[in-house]
Amino acid sequence: MLIYSDENLEVIHRPGASPYLLVTFNEMEIQANGSRYWGQRFCEKADIAALGFISRRPNWFPAASVVRAVEAAAPILKAAPERILYGHSQGGYAALRYRRRFNATTAIAFCPQVSINPRAVPYDNRFLRHFSPELHANMGIAPDHAAGRAFIFYDPFHAVDRRHAERIANLQAETHLTPVQMTGHGTVRVFTGTERALSLIDACRANDLVALRALARTARADAPMRPYQNAVAAMVRHPAWADRLHDRFGDRFAPMEKVNFLYHRANRHIGDGNLGAARDMLMNALALLPGDPALKHRLRDLDARIAREEKPATAS
Repeated sequence: MLIYSDENLEVIHRPGASPYLLVTFNEMEIQANGSRYWGQRFCEKADIAALGFISRRPNWFPAASVVRAVEAAAPILKAAPERILYGHSQGGYAALRYRRRFNATTAIAFCPQVSINPRAVPYDNRFLRHFSPELHANMGIAPDHAAGRAFIFYDPFHAVDRRHAERIANLQAETHLTPVQMTGHGTVRVFTGTERALSLIDACRANDLVALRALARTARADAPMRPYQNAVAAMVRHPAWADRLHDRFGDRFAPMEKVNFLYHRANRHIGDGNLGAARDMLMNALALLPGDPALKHRLRDLDARIAREEKPATAS
């Protein structure tokens, strides 16, 4: 049932049999449509009481809208003695930013950002186009936003995500870091499936760090993105090994993983001076993602460089 809607977000309520209310916040890839929310299938399958906050666009849940939405949901929140916040990326940010606003008992965040304000996070330009000074004034996660306990899951080999996670843990009390190696920015994907997700929530509720580490190890071993992450990690020092991993496991890469591998491998070829090989890889990436502006821009720059380097040879 839709209980709140404004220009930035919607809130959907689902009654359920769980002893807690699961408040979910969506990642940027899905958006509000009047009825859906992030984690909906999981909540329905496990009969979990849920309050789904879902953004209309990638907007990192502006505070003014969240305050109004929480007021609209006050009767539901008051009736829930245990409130668990749950989200990935922009949703992970919200789960930590609004811990106190919801008086949360537990917050579970996958790959969260401390902020997307470029002045606050000059090391991360991934979401710069979504930053709005009007919407995101004072958006950074702060110590006084903490309530209950929080758990952050991230890939320590993803340098930018690791930096966000460590900054947040230093800012917020009762915040525990759980590394899940070789999962990239998709750490949440290794905890999909009703049984595994329920085990994760139960371990967080019980503050069972031993169980969380064991669950993370198992999830990491089964991670569908592990071959891709290994190939990308190998690219820096062992590009030939990265190529072998791509040749062997490339058909298992998700569509965007294939594009990203080709893009980053092309950049390594450019760094090594193998411009022809780099161009072939960028063309293959464009075939998978036609019209992508970043790929087209990179290809134009590369073609200009190739033309410059061929010109003296032609003139002679």
